[in-house]
Formats: sequence, C-alpha cells, structure tokens
Amino acid sequence: MVQSVLDGTSREPAAPTTVRSVMSRPAVAVTPDTDFSTMVAALTATRRGILPVVAPDGTVAGVVAASDLLAAYAAPDQGPPSILAGALMTAPAVSVTQDQGIVQALAVLDRASLHHLPVVDDQGRLVGLLGPHDLLEALRREDDALRDQALAVALAPGSGVAPGALRVDCERGRLVLAGRTRTRSDAAALCLAVAGIEGLVGLVDRLRWETDDTAVASTEDQEVRDEAPSGH
Repeated sequence: MVQSVLDGTSREPAAPTTVRSVMSRPAVAVTPDTDFSTMVAALTATRRGILPVVAPDGTVAGVVAASDLLAAYAAPDQGPPSILAGALMTAPAVSVTQDQGIVQALAVLDRASLHHLPVVDDQGRLVGLLGPHDLLEALRREDDALRDQALAVALAPGSGVAPGALRVDCERGRLVLAGRTRTRSDAAALCLAVAGIEGLVGLVDRLRWETDDTAVASTEDQEVRDEAPSGH
C-alpha cells in the first residue's frame, strides 16, 4: 500500500501492464515440415507478419516472416518453391514471455528491429503473438491508468485543488498537471504525491495557486529575526 501525503488515505499502485493482457491469441503456428503453400495461406489469413514454427512439444523453434516467403518466391527456381518451414525459418526466435511488462517487450522489439514477436510461457511454449497494435493499445491503457491515479490523488479531500480548474493529461507516461490550488504549499504537496505514482516517466507542473503561503512564512520569519535581541 502507498500512503498519500495529501489526506492520509491508502491507495494501491497500479500493476504494470503485462504482455499476457494485450497479446493476440490464439497464435497460428506451423511445424518445421509445413510446406510453402500452407505457410502462405496461414500468413495471409492471420495478417500478423510472422508465423511461429513450433516443435512437437509446443516450444518455439523459429519464425517465418512474410519477407522470407517473398524472398523464397522470388528465387530463380522453376516452379513453386518447395522449401519447408524448418529450412526457411529464422532460429532461434526472438520472443517475450507472457509475464513480461510492456515496456520490456517494447525494448526487445526495438533492439531486434522487429514488429512482431512470439509470446511464450515459462516453458518456452507458444501462447500468443505481440504486434505494434497490441503495444499501442497497451501504452494507451497505461496512460489512461496513470491519468486516473493522478486525478484520484488530486481530488482527494484536503488536497486544496479547485476541481473545476484541474486538468490532467498523460502521454507515453509523461503527465501534465495543470490547474489551481488554494495555496502554494498545496501545489507542492500535490506534485510530490503525483510524482510517487508507480510507472510515471515524467511530470510537468503547471499548477497555480491563490495564496503564496510560503512567502507569508518567509516574511514572518524575517520579522522574528528583526525583533530578536542583539547578541552583543
């Protein structure tokens, strides 16, 4: 549980989105002895960009991409290509596990310069596919979840926020907090609380306040020092 610095209430941090929650399934796959025509039909039907090639135990042995099929088709051989999936596939396959976070999966795609990945369980068996649309949807969900958490913190009792003046936006994990609070201290406390939300990449503070209570405190401190007896 996370303690709010605004009102003392407890709130649960949102769990990071995992590959399991956004991957496409069932995943259409082929075996190493699948022929060329069947691979073309399967890839055309799924429109996913890759075909995982699985061993008899369901583990991913490799992948055949659309570009592999096109290259085989363009080869200067006579007649239809006779190559099988086992000979055409790229192995070992780059994959992600279903329990990995979306940010980790995105990093794997970026490092490997790929667009689609097989998703495997902890035994290496195929359970789904992950593509760009799946990732974009997941990132949108995470932004919405971060925005909802920030709103919950900002509108908590005692936050000092004027609800009608509040605006919270989030894009790619970067949150913009705008609006008006009762005091400058309230604004500082709100930023501190929102900055502690798990998964937040960055925070832009555009808050304004009605009263600068920090300036009043500084003036009072100065008056106390002025009135204090000299140390001579």
